[in-house]
Amino acid sequence: MTLRGEKIMFPQLFTRENIHTLTFPQTEDGNYARRYLLPMVTDGAQKYIRNVFNTQLMIAKVDDVIIPITVTDFHPDNTYTVSPYSHYISYGGLEEVKHLNNPPMEALIKLLLFPVAKFFRAADFDRVAYVNNYLLSTNLYPSITSDQLSALSEALIRWFPDRAIVFRSVDQKKNPHVYQALEGLGYDLVLSRQVWYMDPVAALKTRQCKEDLRVLKKNGYKVVSGKELSDDELHRAVKLYQLLYLQKYSYFNPQFTFDFLKLARDAETLHLCGLKQDGQLNAIMGFFIRNGAMTQPLFGYDTSLPQEEGLYRLLTLITLQEGVRRGLLVHASGGVGKFKKMRGGESVTEYNAVFTKHLLLCRQLPWKLIKVITKYAAPYFRKMDF
Repeated sequence: MTLRGEKIMFPQLFTRENIHTLTFPQTEDGNYARRYLLPMVTDGAQKYIRNVFNTQLMIAKVDDVIIPITVTDFHPDNTYTVSPYSHYISYGGLEEVKHLNNPPMEALIKLLLFPVAKFFRAADFDRVAYVNNYLLSTNLYPSITSDQLSALSEALIRWFPDRAIVFRSVDQKKNPHVYQALEGLGYDLVLSRQVWYMDPVAALKTRQCKEDLRVLKKNGYKVVSGKELSDDELHRAVKLYQLLYLQKYSYFNPQFTFDFLKLARDAETLHLCGLKQDGQLNAIMGFFIRNGAMTQPLFGYDTSLPQEEGLYRLLTLITLQEGVRRGLLVHASGGVGKFKKMRGGESVTEYNAVFTKHLLLCRQLPWKLIKVITKYAAPYFRKMDF
């Protein structure tokens, strides 16, 4: 980590063509980036996440900090982790409104979204460079200084003069200096979603978690590590994730493949934990660690089993237990807010930090509109515990 006042090397950009020249830092974050990013850059991200279309994964290096970048052009079926159109229109707009449980309001919102969607498409909304994008729902930040962010921001505008520059997963809980530095550089902080942080020590003391522990013991589930999972069980794990995050929630979530799970197991790009009963894998969780926090992009269980099995509760329980064991803050991502609040979760607004000042006004307008909506939507999101 570069100390303030030291000279910062000009950031470098690596693509599939020159990735062989990149020397990854011999740090915990650098080694993780090598294991996770190098196969995706070399093989193409779509081998690991099926619904990544028209997207090139690149790597920026500033001093000893590795930052992945995705460069995307519009595709109607893109996962929301590489596409702002999928994030704000296809998923966040057209699909999420069903959770309002208000059919007239749902119909009105969809009617209003139609011209907005048409305008966003015409304004090349999806011509973006997403920064710190591991193509996952949550992207934890490495240790990075304000000076390094400033140098990286200047380089990004040179590298991508025709694209909006968007830093994903920015909040004021775990990385307030990133929020403040980017805001000071002229970035607009626009609403992404509400996320939840959990202190696992405090959470496990709640009545709900004590009840979850009782359910775990009663139902006779065995907790297994990823190293114990066979290839057949990894195929089962993919299906379990699909049952929850794709079929129940949205196909705009990342569609992980068997190769993604195999990489997670063999290279430990995710720490996998499974729940087995009578030799059958019925639930799977996978997390990674960065800068004192952990987050779980992989969650899934057999949704055909009775609700009394409590598999979502049990996956959350073992997540919190891992957090305690490793001394980490748990970033519990978004969704099911009331469930997480009852277990001591703290709701935090997550933003996309967006720079568009180098673009024509017509290209800036979609983001300006979202910023206006952010002003009114964020308090509502917090109130509703999304």
